[in-house]
Amino acid sequence: MQIGVPKEIKNGEHRVALTPGAVKELTRNGHSLIVQTDAGVDSGFSDAQYRNAGATIAENAEDAWSTDLVVKVKEPLPEEYSFLSTQTGLFTFLHLAASPKLTQKLLDTGVRSIGYETVQLDHGGLPILAPMSKVAGRVAMLMAARFLQFGSFHGHPFEGVRHKGILMGGIRGVDASKVVILGGGNVGRHAAYVAVGLDAEVILLDHHEACITHLNRQFTGKAQASLYSESDLGPILAETDVVIGAALIPGEHAPQLITRDMIESMQNGTVLMDVAIDQGGISQTSRVTSYDDPVYAEGGVIHSCLPNLPASVPRSSTQALVEASLPYLKLLAAEGMERAIKSCEALGRGVNTWDGEIRHAGVLKAFSEH
Repeated sequence: MQIGVPKEIKNGEHRVALTPGAVKELTRNGHSLIVQTDAGVDSGFSDAQYRNAGATIAENAEDAWSTDLVVKVKEPLPEEYSFLSTQTGLFTFLHLAASPKLTQKLLDTGVRSIGYETVQLDHGGLPILAPMSKVAGRVAMLMAARFLQFGSFHGHPFEGVRHKGILMGGIRGVDASKVVILGGGNVGRHAAYVAVGLDAEVILLDHHEACITHLNRQFTGKAQASLYSESDLGPILAETDVVIGAALIPGEHAPQLITRDMIESMQNGTVLMDVAIDQGGISQTSRVTSYDDPVYAEGGVIHSCLPNLPASVPRSSTQALVEASLPYLKLLAAEGMERAIKSCEALGRGVNTWDGEIRHAGVLKAFSEH
């Protein structure tokens, strides 16, 4: 199979879909790799390393896209839509619930697409999404700690918003900051690890009692996990310094748990990190931000809604992503997409669009609601 690796063009996206080591494994198995020039440079991988691993280096994106299977990190952007056709096989993060225009384009062009975030094991685990969620949770909390500091809004003079100017905790005589995390999965748990390490006061809220029991056992009193209650959420948010949005329904729009009224009731200068923004966000006030302009203020609350948080640590994120995705890519390359999704149920569950049809129930639900 011929596999293409284009250079990512999303704002602030520095990851690459394959490492030279992964390329070497694939070429050793008889597959042809076309890697766009400088695709891996921001992750620390040179064109020479890819060439030495057996790849052909392409000067332009079109060559990488004109292959049997295109492997990316993030979803195609409008600048890349012209590369899509009925011949395109696509394996990448898609997050179509937040992108009806891309969904329609994939349907119109007949692209066969598999979303990393919807590849799902029998027990419900999301093996390719999981490592990126763990990275995103840790990065989100580190960024939140920064946004609590005075003068840390990248020069934005937000009218009517006071910088809290506080440390998360850890110093005698300093009140610990209060952190609320909505969702106890990989993002929430790893955000909590960082917050606990910084001596913050941490509350995790989740819908599932089994998850809550597991979290309380894991954190042994250093963080408190409780059952989510819509009626209790407003008062809890009104007393917090940092909110992490980490709720997920595979393939679907993220549940909107925070209303505008809740935002209005929160303390001035509170930080909301909506990690679920790539699935539409958990707040009615959330909208996508970029690394060029990462924050905005609404209702006195500082919002940061970056859809590619792991891109800020591209070397680590690329290594973790490739370790998770490569076994599935090797299967796709060896058997072809059609046979692979039949032989591997996890891959089959990950299919988003196929020959002009939406194949994933969560994506179909989100698309029909737009």
